[in-house]
Amino acid sequence: MNQQRIGIIWRVLLSAAVGMTASFALAKTFFDLDTRAFIDQLFLVLIPAAALLICLLYLLPFLERSLAGAAAPARAIIFIWAFIPVLLSGVVVQFSFPVFVLLFFLSILIIVPAVPAVQILLETGGRLRVIGAWAFAFFFSNFLLGFLDNFYTSPGEVILLTILFQVLLSVVGYFLMGRVRRVAGERWFDALVHGVLFVLVIAFVLWLFQANRQVSLFSFTYFVLDIKTSGIFLFVSLLALPWQAWLHLKLKFSGLYNWLKQTKVYAYVSANLAGISLAFVFFVLYLLFASVINDPRFDVDDIFFDADGMNYRNRLVTNNWQDYYWRSVHPFMILLFRPLVSLIAFVLKGDRLWGAYVFVALGGAACVYLAWTFIKSASGSSVYASLIAALLGLSASHLIFGSLIESYIFLAASLLLFHVLLIKDKPLPPLIAAGVVTIGITYTNFAQNVIALFAVRPNIRQMIRYVTSVVVLWVLFTLANNLLFPNSHPFFFVPSTLQAEQQNLFPLNTLRAQALTRIFFFHNVVAPEPIFYDEDIPFIQFRFFKPEINELSRYEQPVQVAASWFWLGLMALAGMLFLLNIKKNPHLRLSIALIGCMALNMGLHLRYGKELFLYSPNWTYALILLLGLAWQQVHDRKWFQTLLLAFLFLLVWNNGVLLMTILEVLAEQV
Repeated sequence: MNQQRIGIIWRVLLSAAVGMTASFALAKTFFDLDTRAFIDQLFLVLIPAAALLICLLYLLPFLERSLAGAAAPARAIIFIWAFIPVLLSGVVVQFSFPVFVLLFFLSILIIVPAVPAVQILLETGGRLRVIGAWAFAFFFSNFLLGFLDNFYTSPGEVILLTILFQVLLSVVGYFLMGRVRRVAGERWFDALVHGVLFVLVIAFVLWLFQANRQVSLFSFTYFVLDIKTSGIFLFVSLLALPWQAWLHLKLKFSGLYNWLKQTKVYAYVSANLAGISLAFVFFVLYLLFASVINDPRFDVDDIFFDADGMNYRNRLVTNNWQDYYWRSVHPFMILLFRPLVSLIAFVLKGDRLWGAYVFVALGGAACVYLAWTFIKSASGSSVYASLIAALLGLSASHLIFGSLIESYIFLAASLLLFHVLLIKDKPLPPLIAAGVVTIGITYTNFAQNVIALFAVRPNIRQMIRYVTSVVVLWVLFTLANNLLFPNSHPFFFVPSTLQAEQQNLFPLNTLRAQALTRIFFFHNVVAPEPIFYDEDIPFIQFRFFKPEINELSRYEQPVQVAASWFWLGLMALAGMLFLLNIKKNPHLRLSIALIGCMALNMGLHLRYGKELFLYSPNWTYALILLLGLAWQQVHDRKWFQTLLLAFLFLLVWNNGVLLMTILEVLAEQV
């Protein structure tokens, strides 16, 4: 009886102390305690304290039962960990001592119910995997919330997003830990190459972030946690660790993990994890650069390689969707793009500008993933597919147009999708859908789909069905486009609209022939020294080819020369392997299709286009896929994978010089 009374007295005293401390901290911090009369202060502290005391008296027996079944180590871990979130978040936010005490007791109340799960984990093992899953969730949710807290600013929103990311990403991390361990044990060299490749691209992302900060062209706060958000995020994320043990045990013993492994979503993600992860890293890379070169302060076109950045930004971000140049070559681009930008903007609380940034970065990331899928289907090797996809993603063409609000990266994505459908031997309806997207973005490039389909499946009846279906849908969607977005484009089937393209025709001469060779095979991958042109518009123009003044970029810096020669050697190796194995090539028809697509573009640009680099996404994908198929004969050799990895290091260095040059020149003009 005495012990029972002592227990009751202890509970009352503890509850009273916690209630008073918590009530005082709340009144002092949030309810202007110091500005009130003394009697009001007493009631403002004592009444909530009494309510909290009663609540704690009901809660304490439950907490005691949670602790009763745990051994001393588990109890020690819980109480130590309850202190850490408060301490670290206090260092970040620097709140008062009463708030510190309040959060400490709140931390105990939240964590203690997870003690039984922690005890089970200590007994059965698996601690490192759970901690690894939590660390994975903490790392990536930090970056995700660092971006989203620009749009979701209230503490409640931040708490809910943090919990959501901790739950979802910890499950992903839990599976990822097991996957990495298994791959590292079975194929250590593949794991090493993948690891080095991801480190390389992530290092490029971090370098670009720091470069952006140095030139001060963008608000880096869009990519880091706000100081107020960081305290909440840190507190909630650290409190989540003990509950990770409960979550994973619950999912494991309830059979949900086994059920999840049987789903099609899990099977797809598991089979394509490397490609999805690589595409995500490239998405971040492109988004960082997009936040600079699409800045509304650069309010004219033709700054970046003759691209219509201002025109596209206005058409996708504002209600002024009419084509400034009144051209018909993009028949229903607005119908394809604007709803998707609006959907992304909805997630970002209506911010259409950042919706457009995310949209174009997703287009670049989609190209990386589709290239990975194509090469994985052709070779069966995930690591080789990652190397080729990274090569495409790091090319000068995709670094620029995967970040610039324009149509070219989406055209590349649609053409890549078409070739992925071909290599997977998909039926006609998906091919028609991909063709409709291609023709809706730029109708001249629909010829690439026709060439590829005929080269891979030379069936005249099927070709007639395909072309007829796409052309009919082309007309109907064009009409729908101008009904939903009046006067957004002239109609392509009105002959007079073709006259607008006459201004883009230039005579074929020796310099243009040289430019075609360089831009089709070199400049689109390995960036040369750009041409700076300071006339016509109030900003310096970046060009690789300026036919109006007969200027063509060259490789001048040592890294540019080294990268271009290295690239020439790799292309020569691909040509030799292609010719030596032409009879045994299992993907010869696809290779012919890709060669046909490149030949079409080269023929088209014999006279069409001022800055040929502007159109490079139309064929860079074909060049990279063609080389990927040719190198397939040696794709599993360690020396060749090491060689490709070495070239990617050099390519990052070389093309990073181009990005830094653009940032520095832009910084001098704003």
